[in-house]
Amino acid sequence: MPSYPRPRGRPRPAARVNAAIRRLMEEPHGERRAREYRRLLVEWGKATRCDLVKAA
Repeated sequence: MPSYPRPRGRPRPAARVNAAIRRLMEEPHGERRAREYRRLLVEWGKATRCDLVKAA
């Protein structure tokens, strides 16, 4: 699963990032998977914070 830089602005919805994480977990263990997982966790955190701010 290649990672492409996302344009600045509103992050992807948390549900889409979560789906990407689930797909990633089906791949073999390795350094690339670990790096992508860390990147997706950061993206997921931004998406969930954005959802919380929007709801408030």
